[in-house]
Amino acid sequence: MSASGAAPAPPGTPRRDPTGPPSARGALGRRTTATLILGAWVLALGWLVERRYLGGGPQEGASRWPVPPGSVFHVIRVGDRQVGVSSFAVDTLEQGLRVLQLVTLDLPPEARGTLRRTSLRTEAHYTRGLQLRTFRLDQHSEEGRESRSGVVEGDTLLRVVSHPEGEAPETLTVPLRRPVVLPAAIPLVAASRGLPTAGTRLNVEVFDPLNMQLRVDRLTVAAESLFVVPDSAAFNATLRRWSVAHTDTVRAWRLDGTVEGLPVSRWIDGAGMVVRTVNPMGVVFDRSAFEIVQTNFRAHPPPVWDTAASAPSYWIEATAPRRRARLTVTGGLAAPEARLPLRIGTLEGGWQRREGDTLRVGAPGPNEARDSVPGTRGGAVWSLEQADSTLRTWAAKAAGRDSRPEAIAHALNAWVRRSIRLRTGPGTARATRILETRRGNSAERVLLLTALARAAGLPARTVWGLVRIGDRWQLGTWAEIWTGTWLPLDPSVGPRGEDAGRVRLATDGTGRLMDLALRASRLRLDVLEEIR
Repeated sequence: MSASGAAPAPPGTPRRDPTGPPSARGALGRRTTATLILGAWVLALGWLVERRYLGGGPQEGASRWPVPPGSVFHVIRVGDRQVGVSSFAVDTLEQGLRVLQLVTLDLPPEARGTLRRTSLRTEAHYTRGLQLRTFRLDQHSEEGRESRSGVVEGDTLLRVVSHPEGEAPETLTVPLRRPVVLPAAIPLVAASRGLPTAGTRLNVEVFDPLNMQLRVDRLTVAAESLFVVPDSAAFNATLRRWSVAHTDTVRAWRLDGTVEGLPVSRWIDGAGMVVRTVNPMGVVFDRSAFEIVQTNFRAHPPPVWDTAASAPSYWIEATAPRRRARLTVTGGLAAPEARLPLRIGTLEGGWQRREGDTLRVGAPGPNEARDSVPGTRGGAVWSLEQADSTLRTWAAKAAGRDSRPEAIAHALNAWVRRSIRLRTGPGTARATRILETRRGNSAERVLLLTALARAAGLPARTVWGLVRIGDRWQLGTWAEIWTGTWLPLDPSVGPRGEDAGRVRLATDGTGRLMDLALRASRLRLDVLEEIR
C-alpha cells in the first residue's frame, strides 16, 4: 500500500486527467492562443494609429514624431485655368522635422509666348515638438529677389536677417512669447494635436516671414468630409498630357481662419497634409498627382488672364493715382460665381461702406454711421511698425502743433512724403532704418507713416488693395489712421494724401502681386460713379 492508503493502479492502466478530455483541452489552448494573438494585433494597431495620427501622450513629447513624413502636390487654379503649382514636403531628420513649401505662379506675360514667373520657397526646421528652430525664405519676382533667414536663440528670441536685392542686409530681433511656427506648418500643428472634431478651436502662434509679423492665428474646425483625389497618373498619347490613372479617398477636416482679414479655408487630412485650400475671391489649391501638377503645367503655354478693365492688373506702374473725393463701384466674382461673398469683413469700415454688391468709398457724411473705436485684440503681436523712443521723437517733430487727430495724421503723411525719397526694388525695412537712410519704396514709406502715427498715440494699420490708376485697377499699399474713423493716407498722393479711388482688400501686411493673384484674382470691380 502507498503511504496514502490507496492501492496503486495496475500497469498499463491510463491515468485520469481531472481537467477534462484531451479534445476539450486542445480547443481551450487554441482559443487562448487566438485570443492572445488577436489582442496583440489590436494593441499594435492602436499603437500605430496613436503614433501616426493622435501624436502620443505628453510623456512621449521628446521622442515621438508629431506627424509622419510625406509630400503632396497641388494644382493652383483660377476658375478652370491652372495658373501655378505648389508642393509641400515633410522630412524626418535626426534633429527634428524639415518642412519645405514651394509656390510658383505664372503672371500675365509681357509678350505672347513668354514666361513671367514668380515663386516663393520656404524651408524651415522644427523640433520634434513642432517648435521652429531655423528658416530660410526666397521670393523671386520681376522686382527682384527678396530673401530672409532666421534662427531661434533659446526659446524667447528670433533673429531674422533680411537680404533684399540691391540693398544692405538688415538684422532684426523678434521677442517670442512662446514657440512659433511659420504659416505653412499650421495644418501640421492641427494634426499633431489629434484627429480634429467639428467645432474645435485652435490658437496658433505664427511668425510670418514675408510681412515680418508675429501674430496669433485663430482657427475653427468647421466641417468633415471625404475627398477623391488623383493618386497616380498615366500619359495620354492622344491628348499629349498626363491623365488620372488611379484615385484615392481621403478623409479631411476644414480649418477656417483669416489672414490679414481675408478668409481662407484649408481641408487637411489626418497627417496634416492639405487636400484643398479655398480663397473665396481668389485661387483654389487642389491636391493631385505629381505629373498632373508639374509636368502638364510646364508643357503648356502660359495661362490666359482676364485683361478686362474690371479685373485686377498685374503690372505695377510708377504713375501716382489721381486724387478722387468719392468712388462707387459694383463688385462681383468671375465665373462660376457672380455675387460678392458675404463674409469679407475687410471690404467694410472707415471710408468703405458696403450695400450688397455695391461699395461706396469716401469720407463718411455727418449722418452716416461711423466705426466703433478699434480694439487691441486681433492685431499683430510684433511687426515692423513697432514704436520706440526714436520714433516717438521723430513723430513729435513731424506732427506739428495742432492736437487734432486728423491734423496730426495729415502732418505725418506730408512729412513722410517730402522727407523720404522714393526708391524702387523689393524688400521691407524697419521704420527706424528708413529714417536713417531717408529712402524707401512705396511699401516702406507706408510702414514708416504707420509707425509714426502709432508713436504719436494714434491707432494705425497698413492695408493693401486695388487703386484706380487711369482706367485700370492696380495693386497698392497705404495706411489707415484712426481719427474717429479709419482715414486712408498715402504718401504718394498729393500733399494731403487722401484718396477715395481705392478699394481695401486686406488689413495688415504689404500686398505683393503674388498675394493679389492668390487671394483676389477673381474679384471684378465696375465703376458706377467717381467724383474728383
